[in-house]
Amino acid sequence: MMERARIHPHMPPSLLNKGLATVLSVASGLAWAGPPTVSSSYQGDSYGVVSLRMQGDQLVGVATGGPCGFEPDTEVLSGEFQDNVLVGQVLLCQLGPHCEPRVNQPALVVFNPEDGVMTALFRLKDGCRSPVLKNDSLLLLRPLSRDAVAPARAASATTAVAASATADGANSSAAQVAAGLGRQGEVSPLEEGQRQLAAGNAGVAQRHFELALSKDPRSAAAVVGLGASQLMLNDVSRAVKTLEAGRGLGRADVHLWLAYAYQREGNRNRSRESLRKAFDQGWMPAGRATEAVAEQALREDIKDIETLMQQQRTRKRVPVRPPAGAGNTTP
Repeated sequence: MMERARIHPHMPPSLLNKGLATVLSVASGLAWAGPPTVSSSYQGDSYGVVSLRMQGDQLVGVATGGPCGFEPDTEVLSGEFQDNVLVGQVLLCQLGPHCEPRVNQPALVVFNPEDGVMTALFRLKDGCRSPVLKNDSLLLLRPLSRDAVAPARAASATTAVAASATADGANSSAAQVAAGLGRQGEVSPLEEGQRQLAAGNAGVAQRHFELALSKDPRSAAAVVGLGASQLMLNDVSRAVKTLEAGRGLGRADVHLWLAYAYQREGNRNRSRESLRKAFDQGWMPAGRATEAVAEQALREDIKDIETLMQQQRTRKRVPVRPPAGAGNTTP
């Protein structure tokens, strides 16, 4: 009779994961046939583009930009295959008042040989969330087609160029960025900024929004885009200044993103105040993709304010008895 595999409770996470992967392989009757053949580039629905390469027995993945604002060619994934399970670690960015901005999480990444998809489940610390995980737990990476790899790499390259430009030097001027980045002549800087932001290229998007604001300082959409880009790049103090400057433009989502920026800054009172102003100006949670990060981070306060507003509406519907007095027929 086969002896049951024992895993020591104090075993380091990497060794524990490797032991679990081996047990899974043996239990399923699979024999080691060497590492599977993986695509060179993957696209996470929320994570961004990851470029993979083998270094000996290790699979290494690097990424640029994305919702986490990774610096060019940041190592975000590494590990060894045990059959179709990659035993290693994944770099995640986190949101939450007492959470590390970035953390390497031990992971068992399951590779599906039929479609090449890679998946992993994570359990973050209480109070922590990650914008790159579905339901704060699932990472899904799909292989990029050959036709999609070139545009993705081009976007990563432009992000690296934008990140290397100095904040106040000639190379970072809006005019030079406009000449060298994006699809100039086809779309406006505002539209290109929104496209780059949706693709997770915050560094490139930021320059386009700056250019849009240089042409129209009262463009609320550009203010929101610039603030969101700066938050994605972890430049919280600049994001707060950008969004504070746009408070008088009459856009509810300016206050929503400002509430998120205040939360990232650790100022809970100002965050709730700004969120209430967003509600006062007509904002309502609607699951919009462009607001998903802010809405998810603020969801507890959003629930509280929605409940309070509902209570206020209920009280207004209750008829008020007129006070008793001369001429009042009510007993």
